[in-house]
Amino acid sequence: MTSTAIRRPGLGAPRTAVGAGLMEGIYALRPRALWHFFSRQPLSFWLVCLYMLFEYVRPQAIYRWLQPVPWSQILILAAPLAFLLEGGRLKAKNPINFWMVLMSLAVGLSWAFALYPATSQEKMFVWVNWILVYVLIANIVSTEGRFFLFFLLFLLASFKMSQFGARTWAARGFGFANWGATGAPGWFHNSGEFGIQMCIFFPLSMYFITGLQKHWSKAKRLLLLALPGTAVLSVIATNSRGAMLGVAAVGMWMLLRTRYRVRALVALGALAVLVVTVMPQETKERFTTMGEDETSQNRITFWRHGIETFQRYPLTGIGYENWAEYYRNYYGRVALPHNIFIQASAELGAFGIVSLLGLIVSSFVVTYRTRRLANVMGERGRFLAATARGLDGAMIGYLASAFFVTVLYYPYLWFSLGMTSALHAAAVNEAAKGGGAPAPAPATTGGRPVRAAGWRSAATALTTRRLRGGVELRRPRTVE
Repeated sequence: MTSTAIRRPGLGAPRTAVGAGLMEGIYALRPRALWHFFSRQPLSFWLVCLYMLFEYVRPQAIYRWLQPVPWSQILILAAPLAFLLEGGRLKAKNPINFWMVLMSLAVGLSWAFALYPATSQEKMFVWVNWILVYVLIANIVSTEGRFFLFFLLFLLASFKMSQFGARTWAARGFGFANWGATGAPGWFHNSGEFGIQMCIFFPLSMYFITGLQKHWSKAKRLLLLALPGTAVLSVIATNSRGAMLGVAAVGMWMLLRTRYRVRALVALGALAVLVVTVMPQETKERFTTMGEDETSQNRITFWRHGIETFQRYPLTGIGYENWAEYYRNYYGRVALPHNIFIQASAELGAFGIVSLLGLIVSSFVVTYRTRRLANVMGERGRFLAATARGLDGAMIGYLASAFFVTVLYYPYLWFSLGMTSALHAAAVNEAAKGGGAPAPAPATTGGRPVRAAGWRSAATALTTRRLRGGVELRRPRTVE
């Protein structure tokens, strides 16, 4: 292994130059290997990782000496500058990009025709911030090693919140509290918003373990089960019905898609019995009154008013971030839409809701393409395939829980889309390098390359043909 290859992993060098032993150490979570790789990454990657930690862990809200400096804003602006100075280029190519552009146009049009354009302008930095987050993650975290480190930090940041939520619930004797449990100050300080992050964290951590457990000792596997375990406990601690429905939706999805359904049904049933047993009686009673209590009735009212608003302003909506002011002036009270689809349609109109649906569908399309690439690599692509599946589960958990909360412009969706795009780029890069297998020339017919089949991208089809020696299998092996 040469020093030059270590300093520049993932920049076109073959797998042997990067060091299969180094990746093995990274997969095994050996601190020396992790730091060895991380310390040799460019500044832009460091800045993106730091930004994610400042956004999710919020140390600036915990330590007073960090508070005077706007760390998140500095890091998210410094990262693209460093990326450009390093000679970086925008390489991520997938359907999500198109819908991100369309969503940006929808936000811009809604601002141009907003009922309260000053309000839209005042909060436009939030949208620009999420655009930068997506672009930076998709194009900087685009190799297998970088994605692994970024993803690991994301899981650790979420685990910091989940273990705190579980400890908080245990400290009150696993009893009921009106305020529930909360996460880091900022985006996750509300119990419902904290619960959504746990719905995302649960499947990601489960498939992280599934994809890498062969690299760990039995003790390490048992220790890492604390990640999904504390996520479930934290969801119960929030007392958020939306978050609990989100975890239940993820569990049912995992059951329906696994080939070991009997085993999974037993495990899921045991978990459900355990959850119901430890769930406070007050929380159970909240489910018996769901749809009839005051909270449910208020949400239904807000949804009905949101649909009426969309019918009044069908094309561009009332304006980006205009709901609160519009609702106060039109309906005479302060309220939120409590649904991301109602929020998108009322504020951004038809352009916005179509773009949001496009982003969601394209996310599943891209993870499917990633799994096809990873599955033909065999065991070598197990982590990539499992993580793609985890991102599907995270999207399901987000959609199910966010159906009851106003969180469209929160970090959940935009970080998830960025990681989905980055994972696909990493899979394309690894497949192009051979993924540990020979890379024969693409199959030809009469001297002409075989056309890519269906709606798969050209990059996906090409690398699939390379790995299969010119033969594409209809049903590649999938990772459970």
